[in-house]
Amino acid sequence: MIEKNLLKKINEQIKLELDSAHIYLAMSIHFDAAGWAGFARWMYIQCQEEREHAKQLIDYVITRGEKPEIGAVADPKVKLEGVTPVFEMAYEHECKVSKSINEIVALAIEKKDFATENFFRTFVNEQVEEEATVAGIVDKLKLASSEASFLIMDARLGERK
Repeated sequence: MIEKNLLKKINEQIKLELDSAHIYLAMSIHFDAAGWAGFARWMYIQCQEEREHAKQLIDYVITRGEKPEIGAVADPKVKLEGVTPVFEMAYEHECKVSKSINEIVALAIEKKDFATENFFRTFVNEQVEEEATVAGIVDKLKLASSEASFLIMDARLGERK
């Protein structure tokens, strides 16, 4: 059984992961429509990862004997223009997700729910990687000095498995 305030935070995280998937899908569509197939692929894979995170959280809540709530997926009211600003937005979003996960871990520790703390540690570690990856992409995009540089980045990010 999960303490009610902690369960509420986990359910909020499930919704945040689903909202994240929706945001990344919108970003993928933006890039695809602009002819950036590699950037579109990268964002679509990111969308799939966020859906998988939501599923993992749902499974965890069920395993603990609780009923997960998914909430309504929000319309991604994001202004998508260009390449670099969209990746900057993705970085800011990953930081928001990290903050939310850290709050869950802190509450789990406070409530002495060590199973939840342990479960979310993998997400803490993954978020460190996510932030670093997107920050690295943003840094490289800012260094890009020509359309050719963006084409190379597009091709490289399109190789993501």
